[in-house]
Amino acid sequence: MEHFIGIDNSSLDHKVRVVDEKGNLDLSFTIANDYEGFEMLDRKLRKIKDSQIGFELPHGPLVDFLHEHDYKLYSLNPLKIKRFKESLKVSGNKNDDIDAVAIADYLRSNKNYSRELLYNSHVIEKLKNLSIIHTRLTQNRARHLNKLHFVVRQYFPLQEALFGDFGCIVQLKMLIKYSTFTDLNNTSDKEIDDFLKVNRYRRQDYIDRIIQKIRKYNQLISEDVEFAYRIEAQCLCDLLHVINNRIKEIETEMNKTTDAHNLGKVFKSLPGAGKVLACKLLALFGDNKDRFNNYNGVQCLFGTAPKNYQSGMYHKVIMRKACNKSARAILYKFSFSTLQFSKWSREYYDKQKAKGKTHSVAVRALSNKWIKVIFKIWKDEIFYEEDKKLAPVAWHSGCSG
Repeated sequence: MEHFIGIDNSSLDHKVRVVDEKGNLDLSFTIANDYEGFEMLDRKLRKIKDSQIGFELPHGPLVDFLHEHDYKLYSLNPLKIKRFKESLKVSGNKNDDIDAVAIADYLRSNKNYSRELLYNSHVIEKLKNLSIIHTRLTQNRARHLNKLHFVVRQYFPLQEALFGDFGCIVQLKMLIKYSTFTDLNNTSDKEIDDFLKVNRYRRQDYIDRIIQKIRKYNQLISEDVEFAYRIEAQCLCDLLHVINNRIKEIETEMNKTTDAHNLGKVFKSLPGAGKVLACKLLALFGDNKDRFNNYNGVQCLFGTAPKNYQSGMYHKVIMRKACNKSARAILYKFSFSTLQFSKWSREYYDKQKAKGKTHSVAVRALSNKWIKVIFKIWKDEIFYEEDKKLAPVAWHSGCSG
């Protein structure tokens, strides 16, 4: 007899409810959110044959433990569970016990429409986690850089005009060493020259231009304001230094992992992918070929395929919201990058713009086309070749699609 197990995850403990194929509650218990609790769960579930486990959180220590012990795992959409509960009862009550039973019962009622979680190799899982952390650190760097931009405007406006790339490494070091305009202005030309050269600023005309900007500039800022804001500026510069170094370490490890994988060269053959996006694309597609049966499933999961809404005479096409949004962002960046390296990408983008589409809509449409190409080279493990354009795939529906 089949058994369906619902687990409601929380930070302290996990409610576990087991129902049989007729919907009867067979087992009910709670485990601690630690290794001893996971082993207790394993001992109890080993006594149940043909079990399927559903939960709303597709990651975490418990999920890793169950995966390593070869259980059949199903990640269920929390919104679907909520609507399923509302279809049975309209009271709107919510607690961990009700949720765990609802997850088990939903899995039982929709077993033909639920798909078991399929995992990639440990190498790809490592690469995927590195990609996620890289994205988070990059976003944090942007936030701290925006804060630094605000801070220097309050007490040291000259820093906005000194370097073409605000927040570059040499500027961060300068803000730490010469944290106020007074400190920088009292420094000799030779010392500034030496500082810039030590920090890989080689062109003398650029160095002379920076020195001239410093000498021609003047400001009147309250000492109290300078004292307070320079502390925040130095703190932000320290944080940005650490984040920059960690990002470089992660990118090095990502490339090392990608180069060692048999699909690494396949994804690095994509035009405009570069060292970072190629790694992230490999992490998205993985190396388990059973995860996707066709490219349309990838388009829907990654959010590049538009969603059609039709009711009577009314019809509209909207952006898909229920999808892997981080994957959509990665594909968007990649597709935008290909405009400089792929002739057919540029032609397709220009035709979308000629139809009156906005830039973002045109790039999303292009990313939808690119998934067909990537799916082909991923499945067949072949290198991308611009001259061939993989015509049967990318151009099956023509550039007008």
